[in-house]
Amino acid sequence: MGAQKPAGHGGDRHSHDNLLHLIAQKERELQAQVGAARREAEALIAQARVDAERMLREARERAAALSAEYGERAAAEAARVQQDAEAKATAEVEALRRQAAGRTAAAVRAVVERVVGG
Repeated sequence: MGAQKPAGHGGDRHSHDNLLHLIAQKERELQAQVGAARREAEALIAQARVDAERMLREARERAAALSAEYGERAAAEAARVQQDAEAKATAEVEALRRQAAGRTAAAVRAVVERVVGG
């Protein structure tokens, strides 16, 4: 009888090669999954940036619109207050003129009476 190989020796080599092949295949699969996840994350980040820029732009536009609206309201209120103040001042001036006219007439009468009566 000839020399026999130890049991499992040839099979171990084949199993070892298969195991290395499986490990290499799994490593490639995992690298592909990592690459896909990285690309997906990059796409999500890019979309988030686009969304954030859009939201910021919309917020700025809304702030500008509100600012303009409040500016218009403030200007209208200031104009109303000015008109009210002018109307009040005009009324006060007219009252003072009437009062002064009444005093002037009385003063003239008093002077005339003193001069003529005097």
